[in-house]
Amino acid sequence: MRTWGSIASAVILAGLLVYVVISNNDLVVVTLPLVKWPTKLWGAMVASAAVGAGAALLLTSWPLLRLKLESRKHAKRIAQLEQEVHGLRTLPIASDSAASSGGQKV
Repeated sequence: MRTWGSIASAVILAGLLVYVVISNNDLVVVTLPLVKWPTKLWGAMVASAAVGAGAALLLTSWPLLRLKLESRKHAKRIAQLEQEVHGLRTLPIASDSAASSGGQKV
């Protein structure tokens, strides 16, 4: 079911892109700080959407990357602490006679 939804949304987006290209075929001049660049209107629209999507991806991926690195650091620390607890659990316990005789020497 999920695959059909993905295919349907891809077909709809492709159709929308074709409609944008066909209906916005005028020539425009894109002016950037150092460049003036004549292009078709649909090209400017698609390029600005791609740049916006890339910027949004970068802005949202940075916090996720930071959290993933922090999670990895905490996982390593947890593994160290679990290893320490395991080592403490496997220490031999002193016998009761040695513990009671050691405590009663005066």
